[in-house]
Amino acid sequence: MSPTRIYVSCMVVLLSASVAVFAQPPAQNPAGRGGAAVLPRVVSPEVQPDKRVTFRLRAPEATKVLLNGSWDNGRNIEMTKDDQGIWSVTVGPLGDQLWAYSFSVNGVKALDPGNGEYQRDGSRYENLLMISGPASTPWEFKDVPHGAVQAIWYPSDILKKSGRRMYVYTPPDYLTSNTRYPVLYLLHGGGGDEDAWVTMGRANIILDNLIAGGKARPMIVVMPNGNAGQVVSQGYGYGPIPPAAPAMAPAPPPVQAAQQAAAGRGAQPAQSAPATARPSQPYEGSYPHSLVKEIIPFIDRNFRTVPSKDNRAIAGLSMGGGHTVSATNNNPGAFGWIAVWSAGGQNTEAFEKQLQTVKAAGVNHYWIGAGTTDFARQGSQTLFEVAKKVGLNTTYHESPGAHFWFIWRQFLTEFGSLIFK
Repeated sequence: MSPTRIYVSCMVVLLSASVAVFAQPPAQNPAGRGGAAVLPRVVSPEVQPDKRVTFRLRAPEATKVLLNGSWDNGRNIEMTKDDQGIWSVTVGPLGDQLWAYSFSVNGVKALDPGNGEYQRDGSRYENLLMISGPASTPWEFKDVPHGAVQAIWYPSDILKKSGRRMYVYTPPDYLTSNTRYPVLYLLHGGGGDEDAWVTMGRANIILDNLIAGGKARPMIVVMPNGNAGQVVSQGYGYGPIPPAAPAMAPAPPPVQAAQQAAAGRGAQPAQSAPATARPSQPYEGSYPHSLVKEIIPFIDRNFRTVPSKDNRAIAGLSMGGGHTVSATNNNPGAFGWIAVWSAGGQNTEAFEKQLQTVKAAGVNHYWIGAGTTDFARQGSQTLFEVAKKVGLNTTYHESPGAHFWFIWRQFLTEFGSLIFK
């Protein structure tokens, strides 16, 4: 594939999911095929005025049904069955947020057939529930000018792939102007792919709303696939089905690998990092290496960018936060704005020296954030302390919640309002 050729495909963010089990036929038909009675539609989820939510599922043959949601204390909530075989439970009130949930039916995960809103995170599927309110306005659709999201293919010699896919958001006036724009490189977490920041992070909606409100400069946002072995995200029928090898997150960058090893030795609390240690991935030949040496030049050649440090930002969550640390520590001067979310640093002399070179090259802001109950909170605080120690212009932010998308959507809203000003 020619390095300058761009293949643009239509965005399809609604992916198929297997929800046929416990599927419920339309309520308006008096009889089904062959004259069989059609049961009335089960309403689920049902949001009450006080923001309590009732979940329901028709499963008359099931013996145990649980609700699992992304809110605090939302795991393994027992549901009860009525004489019609409908299981239900009411929770909340829930806060203004886009929540994820699913059912467990006799130990088997199932989606809610009454709700057509769902997300894919790698091979994981969940239903979505929007509780509207002041806190959720940044990522709600509004009647404002909308940007475009393109699926772009680029070659990677470093990752030994003739073509890999990434998403690129362009602001609403991109096609009608000759303006050059700053660029934000936005990185997903483990298990995700190039779909993640659009389907779960709602990055394009957040940017549309920020730009329309005058809270952010119009910008290009590049969302690559951080899984070095993947050509395209799951759900597109690429390769054998089922795949010959299960998809898994790549080996972590050096900082995250060291944290995992420390957790495995008991040097950190279990919630600070996954307990299973894996060796780190060398920088040369890695995805962060490809990001700086291949993706950035490709974007600068094929889009109207302002190709300078002060007009280039990078932000990443979890695994993508580790990729952000790796890319910036190994390329001081490449990014003028840096954000690390739910990922950490090390309080070591070697890591401190790396941050010193980043500071010497010039950084407008080094933005760090984690959730209040985030397992990566301790590592994020360590990164903040070292960043302060070397004199970086840094801030630390916390958002209520765990290691999940509701905190990262908030962080993008805040960081997007800060950069390029």
